[in-house]
Amino acid sequence: MSEESIITGYIALTLRNKDGCELVRVVQPMRSLLRNFMVMLETMFKGEDTFWNPPPPSEITDVNGNSTYLTFPTPNGQYGIPLGWRIDAEAGDVLYERGEPTDWGIMVGASDDPNTINFWNLAQPYPHGRGVGYMNYLDTEMKAPYFDGSNVVMEIKRLVVNDSDAQQTVREVGIIAREFYTWTRFLIARDVLDYPINMPPKSLLEVTIIIQAILAPYNVFYVDDYSVGYESSALSQF
Repeated sequence: MSEESIITGYIALTLRNKDGCELVRVVQPMRSLLRNFMVMLETMFKGEDTFWNPPPPSEITDVNGNSTYLTFPTPNGQYGIPLGWRIDAEAGDVLYERGEPTDWGIMVGASDDPNTINFWNLAQPYPHGRGVGYMNYLDTEMKAPYFDGSNVVMEIKRLVVNDSDAQQTVREVGIIAREFYTWTRFLIARDVLDYPINMPPKSLLEVTIIIQAILAPYNVFYVDDYSVGYESSALSQF
C-alpha cells in the first residue's frame, strides 16, 4: 500500500452520430500536465506583497509561441490585480459574437505527435468553426469538486460538433486556460489519444476530463462541521 498522496486523471470520450446514437466510447489515463501548468502553480503560490515589489517570475509560453510572464496576485485595493485562469469557456459562437478569443477550454486536434512537457499548443488544433478543419465547440462545463466515496473528484466536460460535410479525426485533447486579467491563453495539458476518434459529418463528441485525488493509506470522508458552516474532510480513525 502506498504511503503517498495519489493524484490521477482520465479522459472519457463518447461519440454520437447526428441522430444521437452512440458510436464509440473510450476511456484512457490523463498523462500530461505541462510545464505551463507548473508555472501557473508557482505564480499562484508566490504572489507579491505590493505592486512595486514583484518576485522574479518564470517564463511561460502562450498558444502563439510567445514567451511571457503571468500576472502575480497583489493585495486588494488601489493596486490590486485580479488573478485567475479560466478554462470554463462558453460556446465558441457566443465568444465570437462578443469579439473574444474562441479557442480555449477543452480543445481537440488532429495530430498524434509525441508529447513533451514544453508543448505550448496542440500540434494540429481544430479551431472553432463549421467547415472542414474546424470544430463547433459548445460550453466547457466544470462541476464543483465532490467526494465519491473514495476520491475527491473534479470533472470538466465539453461537447464538440463536427459541423462539416467530411469525416474528421481527433487524435489529441488539450486544456487551454485563459488568463483572467490579460485574456492571454496557455496550454496546460495535452494528451495523445490511444485510439483516434473518427468523427462522421454532423457527429458530436463528448469529452470529459476527470481529475481525482486520495490520501493513502487512510480512508477519507466528509463530515459536517457546523462550527464553521461547511463540509470538510477528515481521516478515518478505523
